[in-house]
Amino acid sequence: MIEVELKAKLEKEEIPNFIRKLENLGFEKLVKREEVDIYFNGIDRDFRKTDEALRIRKSLDIDKEHVKYYMTYKGPKMDNISKTREELEVRVSNGESTKKILEKLGFKPVKPLTKIREIYKKDDIEISIDNVKNVGTYVEFEKMVKLESEKENAIQELINLMKSLNISKDKLVKTSYLELRDKNE
Repeated sequence: MIEVELKAKLEKEEIPNFIRKLENLGFEKLVKREEVDIYFNGIDRDFRKTDEALRIRKSLDIDKEHVKYYMTYKGPKMDNISKTREELEVRVSNGESTKKILEKLGFKPVKPLTKIREIYKKDDIEISIDNVKNVGTYVEFEKMVKLESEKENAIQELINLMKSLNISKDKLVKTSYLELRDKNE
């Protein structure tokens, strides 16, 4: 699958009005989570240079107090506008054991990244409002597509949605949360 993603920086005080606009467009809140991501660097290459990502995510549903773990590989970004990339993800039953396996294989973990994420959904579009520790508040617009040929239409659909929510293109950010955090430290 290909994850088509646009990310915009918002100020904390903009969020309540943004949520009202989302709800007026028919988006419904799915869940509020705390997500802790542990990223790994490659054995044979530096993922920062190849623009790839490998992570284990601990996802805690705050309302239900239920934890799930995922291992995700993200390929290099596919264009200069969005954060569109191939994404492969599997659920794992034990995040700590998965982390140890990757370390035994030579993958190097970096300092975990923590965020509180509220997810809203309408049809095949998911919007995440992220409060990222030591980074700031961001909104991610996501749509999954099967074929690379569907990417441009999906990007335009997300840009149009952003416009309808009064978010200009100049608020777009292509930098990952990990890169943003590392710049701030």
